[in-house]
Amino acid sequence: MQDWWKTFFDGDYLRLWGEAFTAEQNAQQAAGIWELLGLQPGVRLLDAACGYGRLSVEFAKRGAVVLGIDQSEMLLAEAARNNLFGTQLRYLQHDLRQRLPDAGFDAACNVFSSIGYGTEEDDLAIFVTLRTAVRPGSFVFIETNHRDATVASLTRGTKPSQRLADGTLVVEEPEFDPVKGRINTTWYWNGPGGPGKKSASFRIYSITELVSLLERSGLSFVSAHKGCSVEPFNAEGSEMGGRVGILAKTAG
Repeated sequence: MQDWWKTFFDGDYLRLWGEAFTAEQNAQQAAGIWELLGLQPGVRLLDAACGYGRLSVEFAKRGAVVLGIDQSEMLLAEAARNNLFGTQLRYLQHDLRQRLPDAGFDAACNVFSSIGYGTEEDDLAIFVTLRTAVRPGSFVFIETNHRDATVASLTRGTKPSQRLADGTLVVEEPEFDPVKGRINTTWYWNGPGGPGKKSASFRIYSITELVSLLERSGLSFVSAHKGCSVEPFNAEGSEMGGRVGILAKTAG
């Protein structure tokens, strides 16, 4: 499944996962990131990868000047279709393993498991891109899955499933490779629009590994949080802490 992500984020992705978060959840996540990064109206913010712009729009509502970056032409087209902010909110198709043509951002964020698709060196390159895009002494926020929570979920032995608003049933069949630290998974669905399936393979890092990668990229660890919130991360309980958000800072 090498380079699976190049074609994964298409119309089916938008239909199946485009409503994974409610408007209220988008606003809550943006508010948490806004506070963590210490943002103010007028700041230049990099949202990379931005997907279909669900958080980019929320940041623009709060007064940020936003550049959303993603590799998917389909997702960016959907983001642009919903852009009501003119030049305050721009989108750019770009591979984050390559440095951006623009720099000097006041802060950057990478939200919703946009790493782990390729090799560890690919993810290191993404973190370097984020570091070099922001001003010295600025914050970078990364939010993703982490290994402990994923393994805890898999030990329950149930297949994740959901039913969409139109009645479509989506069932996931994940397999974990503990040596490579990768989830190889396939989603199957059937509903009014017919059946289909999508497969993916991505690395699930432990928090220790994530912090090590960030430090190798030239970023310094500041704090760990429960997803996109100011709440401190706590690796206890049945969810083993849930998703993790890591706040890091550039030198200077």
